[in-house]
Amino acid sequence: MLPSDRSRFPTPWRPVKTVAAVIVLCLISLTVDLGSAPAQQGARNWPIIHHDIRAIIQPADSRLEVTDRIELAHPPDPASPLRLLLHRDLAIESVDLEGAPLKVDRSEGFKPRHFWERPDYEHLDAYAAASEVTVYPPAGGWPDEPSITMHYAGSVYDSLRSPEVAYGRGFETTTGLIGERGAYLAGLTFWIPWSGEGLFRFRLRANVPPGWESVSQGTLDERRVTKDGRVESLWVVDDPMTEAYLIAGPYVVREAVHGDVTAYTFTYKNTPGDLCRIYLDATGKYLDLYNGMIGPYPFDKFAVIENWWQTGFGMPSFTLLGDRVIRLPFIVHTSFGHEILHNWWGNGVFVDYEGGNWCEGLTTYMADYSYKARESDAAARDYRLSQLQAYLDYAGDGEDDFPIRRFRERESAATQAVGYGKTMMVFHMANRLLGEETFFNGLRRFYDEHLFEEANWDDIIHSLEEVSGRPLAVWFEQWIGRPGAPILSVARVAGGGDGTGVLVELSQEQPFYDLQVPIQYDSSGEVHSREIPLDSAATRVVLPAGTHWVAVDPDFDIFRKLHRGEIPPALSQILGADSVVVVMGSRCASGIAVALEKLAADWSRNHDMIVVAEADFTGPNGRGVWLFGEGRLADEVFARTRAFGDAPVKLQADAAAGVRTLVASFRDPDHEEIPWTVVLPADASVVEALGRKLPHYGRYSYLVFDGEANVDKGSWVVESSPLRLDLMEE
Repeated sequence: MLPSDRSRFPTPWRPVKTVAAVIVLCLISLTVDLGSAPAQQGARNWPIIHHDIRAIIQPADSRLEVTDRIELAHPPDPASPLRLLLHRDLAIESVDLEGAPLKVDRSEGFKPRHFWERPDYEHLDAYAAASEVTVYPPAGGWPDEPSITMHYAGSVYDSLRSPEVAYGRGFETTTGLIGERGAYLAGLTFWIPWSGEGLFRFRLRANVPPGWESVSQGTLDERRVTKDGRVESLWVVDDPMTEAYLIAGPYVVREAVHGDVTAYTFTYKNTPGDLCRIYLDATGKYLDLYNGMIGPYPFDKFAVIENWWQTGFGMPSFTLLGDRVIRLPFIVHTSFGHEILHNWWGNGVFVDYEGGNWCEGLTTYMADYSYKARESDAAARDYRLSQLQAYLDYAGDGEDDFPIRRFRERESAATQAVGYGKTMMVFHMANRLLGEETFFNGLRRFYDEHLFEEANWDDIIHSLEEVSGRPLAVWFEQWIGRPGAPILSVARVAGGGDGTGVLVELSQEQPFYDLQVPIQYDSSGEVHSREIPLDSAATRVVLPAGTHWVAVDPDFDIFRKLHRGEIPPALSQILGADSVVVVMGSRCASGIAVALEKLAADWSRNHDMIVVAEADFTGPNGRGVWLFGEGRLADEVFARTRAFGDAPVKLQADAAAGVRTLVASFRDPDHEEIPWTVVLPADASVVEALGRKLPHYGRYSYLVFDGEANVDKGSWVVESSPLRLDLMEE
């Protein structure tokens, strides 16, 4: 993600993260959190305007050597010291002002109040790599707009760490490291000094070993090979930035020119050239698409960089994709476009995080959702439904819900459901409210007015108001300023109508929303559509006499809390349960049982989970239920699934034969909020992979695996809905 509030503190520094593959990805997550920092309140200190950096990377000992000439703004107090944060393992060799040495103190940690008036102490662990540097002014005080030069060096290696989250949502993280496989240095590495204020520009001359290449934001101004075979590249960044990246590794570089933009791939030697060509060609197509939709691409390059651990990050003018991610055949058609679009939203127009992160939902709407809408109306409807279902299962119980204005970044399935899914739906509803032409004209104005500035929800609303000529603040605030979602109901009014029509009542629970509710109804064999205004508890609608049925929001165009009866059981319900019980099946083979017990132990980290033998299970007691392995309970669950036809029992029979692995979700017949999910592994070898993969299939009712490969997935069929009335019944 990007830095935080412009009033006036950019939080270090968050790569914008893709969401597309989170929904469908079977191997790894593309939303790995690298320990990005929270928004703090009330900036202090004074801003850095420009860095002129020379960085030397020595992978063998993880060493970084830096000379940084730092241009500062006018000092708020010429007699006060300059306070900076720098990586704790980088030793300062010298600091001077135009050649004159300056006195420097170094602290083991740092004092938050030196950087923020109201620090967010609960989240300061994100700054673990930093320590405080105090630079004292010369005897006569700081000159106006001083430039200081710092020399420092040391090792940078924060080992990759597994996430401490239930169900393995997310993957390895680091604040930054240099090693034989490559280098990753970002904002939270604090590899260049940070003062806690403002946007800056920079020049980076990166010197890397023979056979390596380096990448950063901006323009590759020069590249040369030194006498000792090392490679030195100069990256020039003339646009305001929130952080400086340095990515390096043993890369093969390919490029293609598309108009005014150079597309690059930086990949490992074993990555096929044909694959690189696919990404280079796709870059041009996505640039053309979003140039037309929003405005000119804000950089002169876009680079695809391969990474040795699994990431899917969008930085200004480049993306960092894991070596497995880049090979997934669907990525170039889904997540890759999402990453490129982030150069307009998030890396072009920055996010003012104090008012909420709008860019993930907007990028999801204009990329992931837009691709589905281009595919078909049915695919778009299915995507909207998946977002509503994720909200219901991960955040809709209220405990994990929060207003969109409080969303900063994806930290869990619940924050994703709100920050990505709900926000995407808000933009979808705004598009329907204003009309597509007006909506996109408003976004184009927003982009034009705020490029390379931090912007917030109010800026978006203002741009849409200017273009549409309509007051929109109240409408938006009901969606972004409070948690929750409308809950709709429909009922026939007994005795209603005058003989020429049928009277139905459309209602919503408190708190009320100002809605335009789509309905469909069948009259004389022809399906009609209408939108019904609803801004209070209820409204009545007269339908033509002879109407057979009426359905409320059948295409899921409103962000709302679904009724369980509208949707089939899905894995997301058990994955989103606050507490669960794992029941070990009585007929589970010993080897499989051992593997499943280990999986349960891994999942139980930071999660309310208990594990019991089938003989000791006394009932859900309000918990979601995992049934691990064959046993009497699994048989009983499948026996009561006739509402879904014969498919569940047939799938169980295949699993019992040990041919394939089956995962199937159902609901308790007496308590629809209690999920039951059966896991029947074909053998012990697949269990570990299941633990990684299941969180990425939350929208489905069942999954079938052949070995570790998913070969079938789907959802049970819903035959009726609480929001559909058969009006011909007496």
